[in-house]
Amino acid sequence: MRPETQRAETFGGASSETVTCPSCRAEMVQGMRFCRVCGFRLGEGLAEYVETVRLDGMPVMSPPQSARTTFGAGFAPQTTTLSPSVTRNDLTSRRRRRGARVCGGTGAGWLTWVIIVMIIIGASGAASVIKRGVRAGGIRVSAPIMPRSFIGVDDFAYARGEGLMLEAVLPGTPAHFAGLRDGDLIRRFDGKTINSEEDMRDTLRRTPIGKTVEVAYTRDSTERTTMLKTIAAGDYDPKAFLPPGATGYWGVDGLERVSVPELNAHGVRLGRVSSNRPADIAGLQRGDVVVSFNGDPVRTTKGLGSYIDHATPGSVVSVGVVRDGQRIEVPVKMGRDD
Repeated sequence: MRPETQRAETFGGASSETVTCPSCRAEMVQGMRFCRVCGFRLGEGLAEYVETVRLDGMPVMSPPQSARTTFGAGFAPQTTTLSPSVTRNDLTSRRRRRGARVCGGTGAGWLTWVIIVMIIIGASGAASVIKRGVRAGGIRVSAPIMPRSFIGVDDFAYARGEGLMLEAVLPGTPAHFAGLRDGDLIRRFDGKTINSEEDMRDTLRRTPIGKTVEVAYTRDSTERTTMLKTIAAGDYDPKAFLPPGATGYWGVDGLERVSVPELNAHGVRLGRVSSNRPADIAGLQRGDVVVSFNGDPVRTTKGLGSYIDHATPGSVVSVGVVRDGQRIEVPVKMGRDD
């Protein structure tokens, strides 16, 4: 059904084309897309007339001629023109009210943005969550980190395919109680071949704390085995084995690990012996090769340094030295390293 078109007199005696709504029979200006009374769709036409808001200083524009046309009985278009008396605060307030209506009309628009942000944050942190733990019921449950077994060795050294050399064995540790000393070459640990420091650390990570394992090692070209019980690192207190107040002191420098053919072993050669210091007073000389400390073999520079540090100041220790191809025992009264 198409709307009926007819002529109508408007303001000032001018005439204009009008249409009659097929639904409610109301008359209105031709070109409208919807009936202003019942909302019936009339067809494609000019855009609906909407309220225009003018900023301060802009000229006041009169509504178009078609907007001043008389509509059906008892109906007239509502046209609002801002006067110069409208302030910027009034405009701002009106815009805020409109903004509130827009937000309300969109429903959960703000909630949608919150969800999007949460998804982005969750995606960026997914890798760390997977690494550190999983979530159960909204609560992250961290995966337990198993502590590594501890045997009490201060650093390792690569021994060119012959195993892994112990740089220094700390006193009061599982390795020390098992008879291991600095310079020993670990070949197998709990049945696993050890060729590098990475092998040793990986094996210790896989070994349960408190497990007793067999250790195969080489000392001075002699193959040996021993049993060792691992502990947790937190169960060992290194300060408990250091002398109270200060560590031991010799007054030597320039230490070097060297081979000792006379003993088919290694030792530590002294570089410089300071005058009037414990080593000098005891009779130790530059070039002496230390091979034992209170009965324990000395095979590395770090091992000798550890023995000196852990010796009680004022105590007398027996030091095995090779000098001019002869082995001698030298008693040394330990000094105090403040």
